[in-house]
This record gives sequence, structure tokens and C-alpha cells, in this order.
Amino acid sequence: MYGLESGATAYFASHRGMGGGQGRFGVQIFGSQGIVEILTGSLPSVQFLPDPAWSPGRSKASWLPVTSAGIDQPEPLKDSGLDGGNVMAVKDLLAAIEVQDRDPECSVYEGRMTVEMISAVFESHRTGGPVNFPLKTRENPLSLL
Repeated sequence: MYGLESGATAYFASHRGMGGGQGRFGVQIFGSQGIVEILTGSLPSVQFLPDPAWSPGRSKASWLPVTSAGIDQPEPLKDSGLDGGNVMAVKDLLAAIEVQDRDPECSVYEGRMTVEMISAVFESHRTGGPVNFPLKTRENPLSLL
């Protein structure tokens, strides 16, 4: 569980062996107008459920696809599969360096924060309570368990 600066709370849960190896991984964002679900891939499946109730589905609202063209619009882009994400990342890195003189979409700073968030899970377990960012202990918490 992560407490965000805005006051919102983000949760992450994982269980080994769930989904029978079918890649059950995604993100769900619960907002004031409904739920957005994002799955994995270079062109990930994104769905929107326009039902903000605590028990969605009772309103009989249906999931709507979200594409680069908008909600419930056909996708104009071609999905290049899971490996396509690696190609897109390399192309973005090269464009950032050679053409646009900018940080890539996933910069070293975002990468550092990703490692910090993962480390925080283990540091919280090790210390038995919440931890703040940046982590005070700069050693790998797994080596301290």
C-alpha cells in the first residue's frame, strides 16, 4: 500500500501462480467517474467502466474499450505484441538522445523511483511499519532481512 502526496492510496497485490500462467497482470484506477483497467503489452488493452459505485456492476454499465483514438473508438494503431514495447523503448531512447535532446519517456529518475518503490516493500516488512521516500536506509533491504 502506498500513501500518495495527494492523499490518495495506491495498492499493489501479487500472488504466485495466479491465473494459470496466463499473464494476469494489470492496473486498475478507481476514480470519481468509474474504473480504468490497463493490461500489459506494447499497445495494452485499456477498458473503462463508467460506474463510480463502491460495488460496480450493479448499474449494468458495460466496460468500454479505450484506444489512442478515445473511448469506444476503433484502435488506429497496430499492436506489435509484448516484444514491441522493447522496440518502442529503444526508439524513444534514441530519439531522446539523437533528435530531441530530452529525457526518454522512462528516464533514469523514473527508473530510480521504481527501484525505490520496490525496495520500500521489503524495507517496510523489515522495519515492521510504514517507510517514507526517499528511504533512509540506502542498503538493499533484502540483504538486511
